[in-house]
Parts: sequence; structure tokens; C-alpha cells
Amino acid sequence: MTHAGGRPTEYKEEYIDAVDEYLSICKDEEKDNGKLKVSLPTIEGFAMFIDVSKRILYNWEQLHPQFLHALDKIRTEQQKRLLDKGLSGDYNSTIAKLILSSNHGMREKSDITTNDKDLPTPIMEIKRDVLTNNSDQEDSVLNKED
Repeated sequence: MTHAGGRPTEYKEEYIDAVDEYLSICKDEEKDNGKLKVSLPTIEGFAMFIDVSKRILYNWEQLHPQFLHALDKIRTEQQKRLLDKGLSGDYNSTIAKLILSSNHGMREKSDITTNDKDLPTPIMEIKRDVLTNNSDQEDSVLNKED
């Protein structure tokens, strides 16, 4: 089956192995000027690699559990690199944070209930007569033992 552009849209098992091949070529490279040429794996990049649309990939992952697992390898590798290299400073931390929040559901959280201040110490009311009654009972127990 083909679509209007003439490219194949039929799922093939070989696309599962193609994910590993794609990941093997997505390697960052150090340029002559000392800057890092980033080659971050993406679903869109894989779609281009096998010459189909990303929409087709999303359809295939719904229909083929093995393919879903294969695409998850791309997502996992992307997340790992963004975390590791974003924290080390190899990647721009602002861009890494943006991609992690949009592609991987990671969010920065802050405590809005206390505005990041310590919680107040709870105030406990102790009734004096309870203390008095308890100490009277202790006295009577002590007197019985004598």
C-alpha cells in the first residue's frame, strides 16, 4: 500500500531493527572549534531515516507492540542524553529542560502551599486537669505499693 507521495506505508518487521541502526548513527561529535554537534535521536528523525511520516509511526506503534517497544528505545535514549548531558553542561540546559518537559512529561515543581517556607510548628493544647489526674493516679499507685 502506498500513499499519495508514493512512499510505502506498509509496516515491516525490519523497522524494529532499523531503530537500533538509527540509534547507532545518532552520535554527538566534537567539532574543530570545540563545540558539540548534537545528534539527538527523535521520532521525527527516525521517520525521516525510514522515509515515512511521523504520523505513520504513531499509527504503527498503536498496532504493533514490538514496534512500540522499539520507538520507546528512541524516547529512552533521548531522555537519558538530555538528563546526563544537560546536567553536565554538554547540552544547553534550557533546551534540555524544554524537551524533557514537552516530550517526557517532566515538570519543575514548587511548593505553592507554603511558598517554599517551612511549615509552622503545630500547636498542641494540653489540658491541665488531664496532667493533674494522671499524676494523682500515679501517686495512688505508688502509695499502694508502700
